[in-house]
Amino acid sequence: MNKSFFTLILTLALCCGASAQWKQGDVPPSFRRGGSTPTAIDTALVTVYYAFNADDIKDENTYIDLGWLQVGRQYSKFASYFVAHSDSTYQPKMIKNSRGESGIAQRTYGGKFPSRWSEYQFDEIYIKDGQLTEYAIMPMNLDHGCCQYTESVPKQQWTLKDEQKTIHGYRCQKATCRWRGRDYEAWFTSEIPIQRGPWKFGGLPGLIVKISDAKKEYNFELVKLERVKRPIMQWNFSRFKKVKRENMLKLQKKININWLTVLYGGKVTSLEGNTFHDKPYSPMELE
Repeated sequence: MNKSFFTLILTLALCCGASAQWKQGDVPPSFRRGGSTPTAIDTALVTVYYAFNADDIKDENTYIDLGWLQVGRQYSKFASYFVAHSDSTYQPKMIKNSRGESGIAQRTYGGKFPSRWSEYQFDEIYIKDGQLTEYAIMPMNLDHGCCQYTESVPKQQWTLKDEQKTIHGYRCQKATCRWRGRDYEAWFTSEIPIQRGPWKFGGLPGLIVKISDAKKEYNFELVKLERVKRPIMQWNFSRFKKVKRENMLKLQKKININWLTVLYGGKVTSLEGNTFHDKPYSPMELE
């Protein structure tokens, strides 16, 4: 058996073994993007890393996700760093299951474990020429639900406050707004004149360093900024169905509440593991 053929067999075995152990909701990113090869669409001049819902900002193992904002001359992109690098840097772990039994290999994307599907981790957001396009990558066997929508870049109506403080070495100013059903508090720095932030937030006279909603259900906080040129990569999303934003949100809500209902149709309540949450689902965009 030649070396290349042995390598291929070993790779297939590892992939099949890992996929068999993925928990409900895990999304092999290469599968959800159709296995295509990404292409460079721009060059990022600045890359900003944000901890998402971290218990301890100094420990990435307590993050729900690590998002990265890439800002180029034409495009800006926000996506999950954990997911983007899962194939090469995050290996299967041995953990205990809910019954305390050990020795079960699971695949992790980094951060809190086990990692389950979340639209905030598996969606990708691109901005160019005042237009925002979000590509929604659905979990499990819901490839038919993968979709995209485009809208004008959302404009939060910020109110600047006099309060200032230093966060991660940057002098920051406070700003507040109400946007799509939630009240937000943000801290931005004019020391970095980039009017962007994590996810869909932006429009302040400087980079958003930290932002959270009033109920503290969602929080993003800067952990690192790099001024290193690197390509902004985009997958081939041509098979993603074009929909309206509200229709995408409705589908994501159905999946979060009971993904089996979407997969099989009708109401499914008898099977375990049909939800990704331990408490009622509460999305960032409430309207």
